[in-house]
Amino acid sequence: MYKLVAIDLDGTLLNSYGEISQKNKDAIKKAIKKGAKIVIASRKNAFSRKKHCKRSWGK
Repeated sequence: MYKLVAIDLDGTLLNSYGEISQKNKDAIKKAIKKGAKIVIASRKNAFSRKKHCKRSWGK
């Protein structure tokens, strides 16, 4: 079991439109249900990461 999942934003989590695909959302939800912590690993600043995730994730 994974305890931590670190995800890059551009080209990994986000598509070319800056959105998270449903497939990625489902995988993240599944990992969280299994107890994993999700972290964003990116060169973007914290404000930009939060904006992208809130827009795509809805929280």
